[in-house]
Amino acid sequence: MSPSFVIDASIIVAWNDPRESNSYADGVLDCLEKETAITSPLCCLEVNNVLRLFEKKELITSFDLERTIAFVDSLPILRDRANVDFSMPLTLRLSREYGLTIYDACYLELAVRLNLPLASLDNDLIKAAKTAKIAIK
Repeated sequence: MSPSFVIDASIIVAWNDPRESNSYADGVLDCLEKETAITSPLCCLEVNNVLRLFEKKELITSFDLERTIAFVDSLPILRDRANVDFSMPLTLRLSREYGLTIYDACYLELAVRLNLPLASLDNDLIKAAKTAKIAIK
């Protein structure tokens, strides 16, 4: 199944943040019932890092963390290897051009290269995507 949008770590983290709910992120999760998303392979590391911080702060249990990782792995979210293997020059250019971290530029690069809308809660990334004429999911 081909992806219909790019998803970043901020959305996945929002689904699992015990301190607040987010209707936009929940809507993106609902979209995954019928659509497939794609993300940077770095997304897994970002999400795991934040979930581990939640665990260290005792906001979630170890069981919750492991259950969440299994749930996310079960979703129709593809990981784009080309994003890291072949697209680093464009990622670096986008990082410089829009003042993004390399991590955030990876999501923008993926959306630009595949001409797909982007689902994100990151204000800097959303602003860069709009400037680059990438639709927001």
